[in-house]
Amino acid sequence: MTASQTLPWKRLLAEAVAIVLSMLLAFSIDAWWDNRSDRHAEQLLLQRLKADFTDIQLAILMIEAEHRETSAACIAIMSIPEGAQVPPTPEYDRMVALVFLTSRTFNPGMGAVAAFLSSEGAKLVENQPLANLLLSWSGLVEELQEEDVFLQQGLALRWIPFLKSRANIGPYLAVYPEINVGLPAHIAQPQPRTPLIVDAELVNNVLDRYKLQQIALRDIGPVIHAVDEILRLLEDDLDARL
Repeated sequence: MTASQTLPWKRLLAEAVAIVLSMLLAFSIDAWWDNRSDRHAEQLLLQRLKADFTDIQLAILMIEAEHRETSAACIAIMSIPEGAQVPPTPEYDRMVALVFLTSRTFNPGMGAVAAFLSSEGAKLVENQPLANLLLSWSGLVEELQEEDVFLQQGLALRWIPFLKSRANIGPYLAVYPEINVGLPAHIAQPQPRTPLIVDAELVNNVLDRYKLQQIALRDIGPVIHAVDEILRLLEDDLDARL
């Protein structure tokens, strides 16, 4: 009898097949578990993104409202005849404060947004339209952030110093409750009060602020639309998992 005749080929073949099938099953289980882990991680990321973009939506709508209010304040102040005094009323004090003293800044999101933009986070989201929008987020907000920088520089270098050179800024700071708390009465409402007179220099300062406000409003529109669409896609994706 030859050696080939003595080997149990059928049994060896069956054992080999069993080993291969066991390995394939193990790989399949590992792949299933990895995919399950990825989907769990994706769901957590989507939930965090939804929370972050809900906050972003609220903040950006507040910024848009303030930009519109500031633009309206610019028009109201420029409508006062040259040589006349800006009326020393709470309404006009707020307008002057908006134009010369403040500008709300925009935070484009850090936590979940930053996690998504990392290499691992971007791989987790399977919804391609949502992933594309999220990947474009930094570019969408870039111009808006540039406008923030211009406005903050304008405040620090031009508008606040100008107002300080013309009037006591106490009454204008006092329109903000968080600043007004504990502010001495002679600072918040000095008597007599230095009149803020409208002249060509004041009008030019207000006009420059108005131009930047209009540019900011132009740039904020697409960002608001993108936030709305991101939230819609997030909600649809999360609802589909329920």
